[in-house]
Amino acid sequence: MTHKHITLLLIFSLFSGALAGQEKVAFSGYLSNMTTVYRIPDHWLWENSLHNRLNLDLYPTDWLSASVQIRNRFIAGNTIRQLPGYAESVGGDQGWMDLSWANDGNLGDSAGYVLTSMVDRLWMQFTFGNLEIKAGRQRINWGQTFVWNPNDIFNSYSYFEVDYPERPGSDALRISYYTGNASTIELAAKVDSANRVTAAGYFRFNTLGFDIQLLGGVYQEEDLILGTGWSGNIGPTAFRGELSYFRDLGQFKDTTGYLMTSLGFDYTFSNSLMIQVEGLYSAFAKEMDVSSFLQFYSSNLDVKNLGFTPWSFFANISYPLTPLLNGSFATIWYPEWKGAYLGPSLDLSLNNNFDLSLILQYFTAEFEDPSGAKIREKNTFGFFRFKWSF
Repeated sequence: MTHKHITLLLIFSLFSGALAGQEKVAFSGYLSNMTTVYRIPDHWLWENSLHNRLNLDLYPTDWLSASVQIRNRFIAGNTIRQLPGYAESVGGDQGWMDLSWANDGNLGDSAGYVLTSMVDRLWMQFTFGNLEIKAGRQRINWGQTFVWNPNDIFNSYSYFEVDYPERPGSDALRISYYTGNASTIELAAKVDSANRVTAAGYFRFNTLGFDIQLLGGVYQEEDLILGTGWSGNIGPTAFRGELSYFRDLGQFKDTTGYLMTSLGFDYTFSNSLMIQVEGLYSAFAKEMDVSSFLQFYSSNLDVKNLGFTPWSFFANISYPLTPLLNGSFATIWYPEWKGAYLGPSLDLSLNNNFDLSLILQYFTAEFEDPSGAKIREKNTFGFFRFKWSF
């Protein structure tokens, strides 16, 4: 951490300590253990991740609240030794404040470990009637669809991430004003680890039974962005969508810009069987040079590289097999790659605090090797997780 980041964290720690004696304090978190097996071209890899999350929420008055949330992980396996840059990607912090710590080493001749800790929420919120001001590391969620979110310009995430339900946050300032029961105006700005600013305004309202949002701003000091999104119902079927248009500020007159849009439907039957479908179009994908699934599977995504091919199509079916056991099966089709993703999963709730999950991910697609020949790549990932929440 640099001196400015240590100073900010110290100020918040002193503030939290002063309020800890107040009555309105909430503490929660979880401890999970996940074993992962990878079958990637010509390799079997494995790792075990012990994951602990600690959440401290403070509500000293009706106009002030604050939160500090810490994510701790100990990961051991041969992935650390076999995948170059793996330790750096696990322990890296993409925010303006470097609130992460990581240490790695070897375990024998073939395996290694990474011990990492990160403060991924650190914010204060001031509320004055319909006005809210929130400053610090927070999640700004402007997404409407399920898998791909072209409107989520502040903190994009990967659908394939199975062990981070909170999703990443942004070092940001957000001002929200509630103009009615279903309408909100927001202004938000964040700074990332490269000191690039993303700033935008957002207006959400309800009409004809649909929540509609409009947004506009500057993305990473590089692009003008304009967008819209919606969610509502057509009869018993939920209908959601997002659209974002990016235009390079440095070549504003010489480019027509890039369009991203996602559309989704979901329907739940009377027996609790749920079906979801979603599609994504991304003009950015035409310029991406992808030669392997692993290039994007474990990388840090931003909104521009959410789509790896121009068109992607998703479908999911889920059903509570028993009151305590839920099963689901997801698939994504990538037409340009002649590829597909398959993702069955089972989730067992042992009681209110203990959960077991079994998740499989299979991916197959055709890529070009350096000689131009088509090579079909196949990857399989298996996850078994035990989670205790407190």
